[in-house]
Amino acid sequence: MKITPKTDLEDVLKNFLCSWVVVTMKDGRKLHLYVVDVDDEFQRNDEDDEPELNAIVYNTTGSNSYGNGIAFDDIDSIELDDKH
Repeated sequence: MKITPKTDLEDVLKNFLCSWVVVTMKDGRKLHLYVVDVDDEFQRNDEDDEPELNAIVYNTTGSNSYGNGIAFDDIDSIELDDKH
Protein backbone atom coordinates (compact mmCIF):
# COMPACT_ATOMS: atom_id res chain seq x y z
CA MET A 1 0.00 0.00 0.00
CA LYS A 2 1.43 3.33 -1.03
CA ILE A 3 1.24 5.87 1.82
CA THR A 4 0.15 9.34 0.72
CA PRO A 5 -1.27 12.40 2.49
CA LYS A 6 -4.71 10.96 1.68
CA THR A 7 -4.04 7.54 3.27
CA ASP A 8 -6.70 6.81 5.88
CA LEU A 9 -5.79 5.42 9.29
CA GLU A 10 -8.64 2.90 9.04
CA ASP A 11 -7.24 1.49 5.77
CA VAL A 12 -3.90 0.84 7.43
CA LEU A 13 -5.64 -0.76 10.44
CA LYS A 14 -7.83 -2.94 8.24
CA ASN A 15 -4.91 -4.20 6.15
CA PHE A 16 -2.04 -4.45 8.64
CA LEU A 17 -3.21 -4.55 12.29
CA CYS A 18 -1.37 -7.29 14.25
CA SER A 19 0.67 -8.23 11.16
CA TRP A 20 4.33 -8.40 10.26
CA VAL A 21 5.05 -5.93 7.47
CA VAL A 22 7.84 -4.51 5.36
CA VAL A 23 7.83 -0.73 5.63
CA THR A 24 9.70 1.05 2.85
CA MET A 25 10.81 4.44 4.07
CA LYS A 26 11.04 7.47 1.79
CA ASP A 27 14.83 7.31 2.13
CA GLY A 28 14.80 3.77 0.70
CA ARG A 29 15.37 1.78 3.90
CA LYS A 30 13.24 -1.33 4.38
CA LEU A 31 12.13 -2.17 7.92
CA HIS A 32 10.56 -5.46 9.05
CA LEU A 33 8.07 -4.50 11.76
CA TYR A 34 4.97 -5.69 13.60
CA VAL A 35 2.03 -3.23 13.42
CA VAL A 36 0.34 -2.80 16.80
CA ASP A 37 -1.92 0.18 16.05
CA VAL A 38 -2.16 3.56 14.34
CA ASP A 39 -1.99 6.99 15.98
CA ASP A 40 -3.44 10.29 14.80
CA GLU A 41 -1.63 12.31 17.50
CA PHE A 42 1.97 11.18 16.93
CA GLN A 43 4.73 13.67 17.63
CA ARG A 44 8.32 12.91 16.65
CA ASN A 45 9.82 14.74 19.64
CA ASP A 46 6.84 15.00 22.07
CA GLU A 47 7.03 18.78 22.22
CA ASP A 48 3.96 20.94 22.95
CA ASP A 49 4.23 23.12 19.83
CA GLU A 50 4.90 20.18 17.49
CA PRO A 51 2.18 19.22 14.97
CA GLU A 52 0.31 15.94 15.47
CA LEU A 53 0.82 13.43 12.66
CA ASN A 54 -0.71 10.15 11.50
CA ALA A 55 1.59 7.24 12.29
CA ILE A 56 1.87 3.50 12.59
CA VAL A 57 2.63 2.09 16.03
CA TYR A 58 5.03 -0.84 15.71
CA ASN A 59 7.53 -3.07 17.47
CA THR A 60 10.02 -5.75 16.49
CA THR A 61 8.88 -8.41 18.98
CA GLY A 62 5.36 -9.26 17.81
CA SER A 63 3.79 -8.08 21.07
CA ASN A 64 0.36 -6.43 20.85
CA SER A 65 0.87 -4.32 23.96
CA TYR A 66 3.44 -1.64 23.12
CA GLY A 67 5.30 0.07 20.34
CA ASN A 68 7.12 3.01 18.84
CA GLY A 69 5.80 5.25 16.08
CA ILE A 70 6.70 6.15 12.52
CA ALA A 71 4.91 9.07 10.89
CA PHE A 72 3.09 8.40 7.62
CA ASP A 73 5.12 11.36 6.27
CA ASP A 74 8.28 9.23 6.50
CA ILE A 75 6.80 6.09 4.91
CA ASP A 76 6.69 5.36 1.18
CA SER A 77 4.78 2.05 1.38
CA ILE A 78 3.69 -0.81 3.64
CA GLU A 79 3.35 -4.43 2.49
CA LEU A 80 2.64 -7.67 4.34
CA ASP A 81 5.83 -9.56 5.17
CA ASP A 82 5.44 -13.03 3.63
CA LYS A 83 8.33 -14.38 5.75
CA HIS A 84 6.26 -14.36 8.97
